Amino acid sequence: MSLSIWACSSDSSDTTTTTGNDTNQTDTSNTNTDNTSGDTNNNTNTDSCVDQIAENPERGACDQTLPDTPSFSQSVSGSTRSISSNNIPKHMVGLFGGGQGSLNPNAISAQNSSYSITTNPQVAASLTPLLNSSGTGRQGPQYAFGILLNGVELDPIAAEPWPHTRDMSDPNLNWEWNLEALVALLGLDCNNAHVQPNGKYHYHGSPVLYLKSINIPCNKMTLIGYAADGFLIYYKYAYTSASDATTDVVAMTSSYRLKSGNRPGDGTTAPNGAYDGEYSNDYEYVDGLGTLGEANGRVGVTPEYPEGTFYYVITDDFPSVPRYFKGTPSNDFAIGGGA
Repeated sequence: MSLSIWACSSDSSDTTTTTGNDTNQTDTSNTNTDNTSGDTNNNTNTDSCVDQIAENPERGACDQTLPDTPSFSQSVSGSTRSISSNNIPKHMVGLFGGGQGSLNPNAISAQNSSYSITTNPQVAASLTPLLNSSGTGRQGPQYAFGILLNGVELDPIAAEPWPHTRDMSDPNLNWEWNLEALVALLGLDCNNAHVQPNGKYHYHGSPVLYLKSINIPCNKMTLIGYAADGFLIYYKYAYTSASDATTDVVAMTSSYRLKSGNRPGDGTTAPNGAYDGEYSNDYEYVDGLGTLGEANGRVGVTPEYPEGTFYYVITDDFPSVPRYFKGTPSNDFAIGGGA
């Protein structure tokens, strides 16, 4: 099978400084104000879990320093959170841009991105998938998932449908069998990230060096970003009892698992072979298998929402970055074509 290594493929002028008082909720999550530059939310807690954040040996080395200065700012006015970013991380990255050893032919470049996200998210009647794999409308990646507090997007869906051609107009494309970027060889660096053709650097999974840079603790919940629907994103750790902030903080677990047996495809119209994780559809959701729901989140109290809210969790295991929205995503995260 021939795999491509091309990367996946979003104005607000609100100048009100973030105050921490979101509409209809007690949200104290607004720790970043205007004109920050890169990684924030620094923790000095000695119970750090940095050593538990492992780099995948199959990823490219992160040995490159970017020349651009990171730029990230956010502000809240009424029920709208406005974010501006050049999508440049402060941490080191892999080699991109072509040439010997390059993970991807696209060079990282500063963007001029702005996002408007609600501060009063509501659970919708049904989940919205990041990938439209069937039904009406344009099939393929529909949305990036969200943005971290370092200004870099979480964009987990690759545009690699069966039979993995670069012709996105091919009528035989089968989006139900889309390659899973964290398993297939899609040119990711140690941060589980790579670059879109327009130069936007983005994460497909846990942002390893970002998490290490903020000295992520394992004994407290740590806000790391915002999903496109406005709900908050935490890394891995949450209260044992979702409704009790006095309980221990433990690692959350996904409720997805690999399917057993072999794929039903014929190798022509769809892939065959054993379910091994190479495709997102190799996994199935089993309600109650882990601590998180189908959107890799749950309802509970958090440091920012002591009265409770729905929130997402980035996990080590599939899906790592959630593949569904619980609320209604902002169109500023919509993907127009290819990922």
